[in-house]
Amino acid sequence: MRKLEQDDRGTQPDVREAVLSLNLPPGLAAELVKKAATGDQLNVVVDVLSITLESERFATAATAFATTLATKLGCDRVAYGVVELGRVRVQALSHSATFSLKTNLVQAITGAMEETLDQRTTIAFPPLPTDPVRVTRAHEVLSREFGARAILSIPLIEHGLVTGVLTLERGADQPFDRSTVDLLEAVGAVSGPVLEVKRRDDRLLAAKTWESLKTHLGYLVGPRHVGLKVGVLALLALIGFMLFATGEYRVSAKTLLEGAVQRAAVAPFKGYLETAPVRAGDVVREGQVLATLQERDLKLERIKWMSQQEQFQKEYRQAMAERDAPKVEIITAQLAQTEAQLALATDRLSRTQIAAPFSGIVVTGDWSQQLGAPVEEGKVLFEIAPLDAYRLVVEVDERDITPIAVGQTGRLVLSSLPDEAFSFKVSKITPVSTARDGRNFFRVEGQFDQTPPRIRPAMEGVAKIEIDRRQIVWIWTHQAMDWARLKLWAWLP
Repeated sequence: MRKLEQDDRGTQPDVREAVLSLNLPPGLAAELVKKAATGDQLNVVVDVLSITLESERFATAATAFATTLATKLGCDRVAYGVVELGRVRVQALSHSATFSLKTNLVQAITGAMEETLDQRTTIAFPPLPTDPVRVTRAHEVLSREFGARAILSIPLIEHGLVTGVLTLERGADQPFDRSTVDLLEAVGAVSGPVLEVKRRDDRLLAAKTWESLKTHLGYLVGPRHVGLKVGVLALLALIGFMLFATGEYRVSAKTLLEGAVQRAAVAPFKGYLETAPVRAGDVVREGQVLATLQERDLKLERIKWMSQQEQFQKEYRQAMAERDAPKVEIITAQLAQTEAQLALATDRLSRTQIAAPFSGIVVTGDWSQQLGAPVEEGKVLFEIAPLDAYRLVVEVDERDITPIAVGQTGRLVLSSLPDEAFSFKVSKITPVSTARDGRNFFRVEGQFDQTPPRIRPAMEGVAKIEIDRRQIVWIWTHQAMDWARLKLWAWLP
C-alpha cells in the first residue's frame, strides 16, 4: 500500500482510507487512485462500489449501480448490460425498476453495447480528440433517435473476458472528457467483477450446473489439463467395459457339509449311563461300543423273574398232580407272563452296549463328563456320519433362489481349506425356507464330483453356484436395483 500512498498524495486522507478498507488487491487499488485524479473522483468510485456491495440480489445491485452513477456524474441515463452467449442483454437502467427489452430505446442501447463488445474497447461519441478511429454507427443511431448528444460505452472486463458493458448518456452541454473516461474505467474495473460475481451467485442451480459443465468441457478440449483428460478417458473406458463386458454370474452362499447318511445312536431303554468312551470328532468302526448303560438293575430284575418262573413251574406240577384243571390254566397263564418278562429283561441286558451302526465319524455327542446321568428311552446320544459320502447344504438367500436349478455346477471353498476349491453339482432344491437374522434362506443340496479325502462333516465354507454369463454392470448392481424397486413398490400408493 506504500505505492498507493505515493500515487495518491493529492487525494483526501479519508477517501484513501476508504479505498484501503475495501480490501482490494494492491495493484487495482493503486490503479484506481491513479485514474481518479482528485479526491472527489475517488469518492465517487468508493460510493458506487459501496452501494453495489450493499445489495444482496444481483438485480437490485445492478439498478443501484446504474442509478448511483447517473446521480454522481450528472448523466441523463445509465444502462448496464451483461454478456451472455456472445450477446449483450440490458440488465438495468438508471431510475427504472422495470423496463421492456422490446422497446426501441432498449434495442438502441443494446446495439451500442454490442458495438462496444465487438471492439473490446471504450467508445465515446462524439469521439475524443486523442481517441483512434473506431466504429460508432450504433452510437450515432442512439444519439440521433433519442437525443443523447454525448454517449460513452465502457466494457467491463474480468480475467480477459468482457462480462458486461456500461453505457452512459449526457446532454450536449456536458460532454465526456478524458478525466471522466478514466474515472469510469476505474469504476468499471472495480465494480464490474463485483456485479459479475453477484450475477453468478443469483442464478438458478440448473444454470450454475450448466456453466460448470461447460467450463470442465472446455478443459477437456483445451491444450492443458492433461491429468483431467487422462482421468476422463479412463472413466469412459471403465464405463464402456462395464456396459459391454460380460462375466460369469455366480450366487454365493454359506455352506455346511453333512454326511450323505447320518444315523443316530439312541438309548434303547430308560437307565443310567455307565461308560462313554467316544465323543464328537472320533472316528469309529462298525460295531464299536460308543456307550454302555448300567446292568445292575436289569440283572436284579432278571433274577426276580427267574425265581418267579421256578415258583410257577412248581405250582404247575402240583396242580397237574392234583388234577385241578382250572388251577392248571391259571398257572399256565402266569407262567407265560413270567417267561415274557424274563425274555424282556434278558433282551434289555443284551442291549446295554450301544454300538456304531457303521464305520464313520461321530458328528455330535459328548457324554464323557456325564457318567451316571439318567437317560430316557429313545434319547439321541450320538450322531454318526460316514467318511466317504457327503452332501453340501447351501443356504441360499431368497433373493437369489430364482435362477438356481438342479444340475447346475459350482465350487466350494472351506474355512479350514481356503487354498482349495472343490467342484460340486446341485442335486436338490427344497421348497421350505428357514428364517435367520431377519432374512429367509432356502436349503439347496449338492453332491461332490469326487469326494475329497481331507474333508469332514460339519465343516463350513462359501459356495458359488454358476448361473450363466451376464453383463458385469448388472452383476454388480442387480441387488441394489432390486432393493430399490421393492422399496419403490412399497412406498407408491
